[in-house]
Amino acid sequence: MMSSQTLHQRPLEDLRRRISWLILLRWIAVVGLFVVIFISRFLLRLNLRVTHLYFGNAALLISNFAYTLALRKMHFERANIFINVQISLDLLLLTYLILFSGGIANPFFLFFIFHMVIAGILLSNRAAYIQATLAVCLFTLLIADEFWTFAPSDPLFPYRLSQRLSPNTKYLVGLFAAFTAAVYITVYMTTSIVNTLRRREGELEAAIGGLEIANTTLELKDREKSQYVLTVTHDIKGSLSSIQSCLRVVLDGLLGVVAEGAKGMVGRAERRSLSLLRYVNELLYLSTLRAETDISHKEVAPGEIVKRVAREFNTGVAGKSIELTVTDGTAGALVYVDPYGLEELCRHLLDNALKYTLSGGRITVKLDIEADRRSLQLSVSDTGIGIAGEDLPHVYEDFFSADIPENRVVPSTGLGLAIAKQIVAMHRGSIEVQSTTGQGSTFRCSIPVGNDTSEGGRVG
Repeated sequence: MMSSQTLHQRPLEDLRRRISWLILLRWIAVVGLFVVIFISRFLLRLNLRVTHLYFGNAALLISNFAYTLALRKMHFERANIFINVQISLDLLLLTYLILFSGGIANPFFLFFIFHMVIAGILLSNRAAYIQATLAVCLFTLLIADEFWTFAPSDPLFPYRLSQRLSPNTKYLVGLFAAFTAAVYITVYMTTSIVNTLRRREGELEAAIGGLEIANTTLELKDREKSQYVLTVTHDIKGSLSSIQSCLRVVLDGLLGVVAEGAKGMVGRAERRSLSLLRYVNELLYLSTLRAETDISHKEVAPGEIVKRVAREFNTGVAGKSIELTVTDGTAGALVYVDPYGLEELCRHLLDNALKYTLSGGRITVKLDIEADRRSLQLSVSDTGIGIAGEDLPHVYEDFFSADIPENRVVPSTGLGLAIAKQIVAMHRGSIEVQSTTGQGSTFRCSIPVGNDTSEGGRVG
């Protein structure tokens, strides 16, 4: 599991991000140290060996610059060593700076704990505890300096801490014990939390990988199903077309006079075959869309396509005294879309609006293109019977047909809106519906388009 792996086993890009984060923190430390030295020296009037401190800050700056250059040429196998070296040198520099700025009287010795948190996050458990041991050894050096003063350092405050505590070493022993406990506890808590997070991250990645495989499998199965339905419906369509042609020949009297009773029955059979043929055609088209992995974009004038489709409904709207209005806001613009797909989308939305709009109603088609010419906006509104709230989530489902009188008079295939949604999805667009029972419905489609031939190729 990820919790027990060392750094060199993690993805290289993840390591680079972690190392970059550590380098960024060090740049912040360089600026912060300069500010602290300036404030301590000139505002707080503390006794500091400024030359030594500036030298330490310069060493930090130069080393971090070297780390930045080394990161560009870092090999995956050496990443673990690279981070360990950085943290170890940081601890040595921190000890140096504290030695020449008052020793353990300097409260900044608590930055050892901060480095332990970083080590626990970036390093393996074993490496983090080694760094903790190094920190304890360096802190021991700081305590020893309180007794023997082997590093030249002026008192940070009006007196040295050892002057007050040297008669009684219990405080220093207690300070050492508290510091050691804090260091190892910090490493333990940090590595425990990080290990848990890494383990859960690994489990999540495994789960995501499994879901991706399952999703890919489902897509393949769905495509196979669509291909199967495509083949079957194609064969059925051929048979139905033949049946319908034969019935038409009988009705037209080409085989002789047909009795009125028989003619009525044949007429009913022909109407039913036409209805079934329409159903098969829609199922065939929907299966074709789902079996395809891409669509062909061509440069077209969308306004002309929408107006041409609208004219096909002149007879239907006139028969119901419906006012059909088309507003074209594209100003003759040319866009890259699937022309047949756009035509079928408009046709199915208009067919749906016409079916559910009562006599004397209105149907409004609006076509526009966004100012950035990246998306085509198509909306079809009607003043029809509307869609019940409980039916709205299901209107795009295959074969869904609301239980309303209109569908019992003229049966619906339940595929029109499913086809519309699939066409929009193939264009990587979106479709939404707003409807209120008794007040009508509005379907809005947003279809991404290309504005040059480089964007007008084939997309999935």
